Amino acid sequence: MDMSQYLGVFVDEAREHLQNLNDKLMELEENAKDPELINSIFRSAHTLKGSSGQMGFENMMELTHTMENVFDALRQQQVSVDSAMVDCLFETVDILSGMIDHIAEGGDDKQDVAEITAQLKALLSGQKTTADDSTVSAAPAAEKAAGSVGPAKMLFTSYDLEMIEQARQGGMNVFETAIVLRQDCVLKAARALMVSNALEDLGSIIKSEPETEAIEKEAFDHTFSFLLVTNAESDVVEKNVQNISEIESVFVRPVQAQQTHHEEAPKPVEIKAKSELPKTAQAKSEISGHKKPVITKTIRVNLDRLDNLLNLFEELIIDRSRLEKISDSIENADLKDALEQIKRVSNQLQETILNLRMEPVEQVFNRFPRMIRSLAKELNKKVDLVITGEETELDRTVIDELGDPLMHMIRNSMDHGIEHPETRKQLGKPEQGTLALRAYHSGNHVYIEIEDDGAGINREKVLGKAIEKGIVSESTADQMTDKEIYHLLFESGFSTADKISDISGRGVGLDVVESKIRSLSGTVEVDSTSGQGTRFTVKLPLTLSIINALMIQTGQEIYAIPITAIYETALRRQTTIQTVQNSEVARLRDRVVPIIRLKDYLDIPSSQQDEETSSIVYVKNGDRIIGIIVEKLLGYQDIVIKPLNDYLKDVHGFSGATILGDGTVALILDCQGMIQSQKKKYVKLSV
Repeated sequence: MDMSQYLGVFVDEAREHLQNLNDKLMELEENAKDPELINSIFRSAHTLKGSSGQMGFENMMELTHTMENVFDALRQQQVSVDSAMVDCLFETVDILSGMIDHIAEGGDDKQDVAEITAQLKALLSGQKTTADDSTVSAAPAAEKAAGSVGPAKMLFTSYDLEMIEQARQGGMNVFETAIVLRQDCVLKAARALMVSNALEDLGSIIKSEPETEAIEKEAFDHTFSFLLVTNAESDVVEKNVQNISEIESVFVRPVQAQQTHHEEAPKPVEIKAKSELPKTAQAKSEISGHKKPVITKTIRVNLDRLDNLLNLFEELIIDRSRLEKISDSIENADLKDALEQIKRVSNQLQETILNLRMEPVEQVFNRFPRMIRSLAKELNKKVDLVITGEETELDRTVIDELGDPLMHMIRNSMDHGIEHPETRKQLGKPEQGTLALRAYHSGNHVYIEIEDDGAGINREKVLGKAIEKGIVSESTADQMTDKEIYHLLFESGFSTADKISDISGRGVGLDVVESKIRSLSGTVEVDSTSGQGTRFTVKLPLTLSIINALMIQTGQEIYAIPITAIYETALRRQTTIQTVQNSEVARLRDRVVPIIRLKDYLDIPSSQQDEETSSIVYVKNGDRIIGIIVEKLLGYQDIVIKPLNDYLKDVHGFSGATILGDGTVALILDCQGMIQSQKKKYVKLSV
């Protein structure tokens, strides 16, 4: 069979299992005796081994098989978890991730795994011995647990054990039914459902391994198990299942409830005798003490198809704008009604399509626990990472670019922020520092915060370094607020580190953060309290594809200003503009802000006098505000952002372009860049 058609699905599922291994290994170090956690890790390794073998990736299968043996030895309590084991397992996951990346790019898995395999096998040398002092290997462990043949036995919670005991007291049989599908079985979930239906004809299923969701998503190899309560004998159960096609083998085992579990579970409801068992699925779910979970049906879609769908919708938005323009010039009630309906439907369609592109920031956040663990060991610090809001969703385009900026800020907090345990103890702080990573929605933006409870930013040290490097003058420094001083950390080449290390000190990192966040139409701010900690705040738009913008005109040119950048608008004739140090400024309530005349800034020919009918658009970036004088305000409309081509990438003042209803191109003003160009003229005053 040609397996290449399944390659994309294999890569996606493999990455999911590797991410699960990454996450669970972080927990394993703290909860080494949690059987459910170990089972989850084992299942991921087991499934990855089976799928890689099915796809013909032998090196990957060999490596995951050896790793699976380690997890199985943990399940059987033949080895114990320590830091060296976790480090080795993380290294294994890294190698597997590299293999998957290479496979995804059209390569193979022909990486040498002999060394890491030997390290994994060495972890098993600490296994417990039998009565004759011979070492029990990990490979036969599952077979022993299974009673010489078949898959490993289930592990039960205290809740499971109580249900089993009540079933026995009611005179019923309890069987663990393990099913192995044939290797060429394609519709594994369908076969599992048929087995489930066959067993429920005989009694009630009170547990499955893996869980129902994993079975329906086919997130298992070719083996699954059900715990069955029935009045039937084992041979009847086996015969019922064997009648189903594409089943390799069936193992029906009477359950000997000898395993224990640390978790306390709710007291189960009474299990009735077979003669009293209800026949409906709903009644059967009540027997087990809970309802069957409702599984949301999903479908995997190639990202290129989503991008193509968005491109087509963008064309629809442009054509809608053209229709609106035509409608304005023609007085036709039917046309206007039809256009209003099109507008309503397209707005709903826009929301649906953009939601398809939204992904939780969890996939970015998930890469940091391990990084922080490694940094903490390298820096000899104790750090507790607290993640909240990981379910917050962002456009996939933003997600793809967000990892590096967050990494630089986290490294900065780890190196410069959180103190060593001895220092914290002397300061009356807990020896373990806290690093909080949080995300949340507010309006049309997503905020991501990185906050530590460390030493904070040394204001005078930052200012001294900035003056020394010529970034600011001493006269300018006297007028700067704390936030403006802290923001100097984002200047190119700026660093307060006393010595260069592998982690920081070269003056690169935070300047890259600001440039990357700006390219995503976002902003980044830093706030700090000496001795208490530092907080980085990143503000990002929900989407970068279709936005609402204010259309403005100067001369014969039309431009767009993103609504997210606008602070307010005002009439020019109602605003007093003064000249201070050869620069125009205007008072906006409690502050004085720089003024830019767009025709001069962009060198646009214009005969109109600004004072007659022109307006001022105040735009904001963080705490900074500037006013832009434009000739006309044309109103708000949805626009499709088109990136500038490479030959225009060095043109300053614009962040993109859009196509208007009449087919002309309007450039989108880069308000952040305009504010940045005026930062030396920016003065904040109190009334």
